[in-house]
Amino acid sequence: MKGYTTPRDFSGFQIPVSLQSLAIRRYCDDRGLIFNHHVNENITPDSFLVLERIVNEAHLYQAIAMCSVGLLPEKRSQRTELLERALAKDVSIHFVFEQFAINSLNDLETLDSLVALSSLVQNGCRQITYLRNMMGYT
Repeated sequence: MKGYTTPRDFSGFQIPVSLQSLAIRRYCDDRGLIFNHHVNENITPDSFLVLERIVNEAHLYQAIAMCSVGLLPEKRSQRTELLERALAKDVSIHFVFEQFAINSLNDLETLDSLVALSSLVQNGCRQITYLRNMMGYT
């Protein structure tokens, strides 16, 4: 299993890369999967160059794991194309926090629902922060 982490915030949270890696490692250990070190995405917003590279090299792994669906591209067409390429190489994609894995094209509909929920959480966190700042709370 190849781990994928990011130093950027996702789904309204910013989780240190070391903790993301630890969560992926524990997920693998709990399922008897072999964890092959993680790689970090670039800090540039909306960049998925590292994820693209992992998918291009997917034939080297049985699976890719990341902490959350929030690490995937927001744009549905980009996300779907990326995942379809991984699935075409018989690679499953695992999401630790959601306890969900994509094993076939049939799972993409469920993924889209999870991404929509993740987006709601992220927007809710932004609104709470905005309101707190407006009210003068720190």
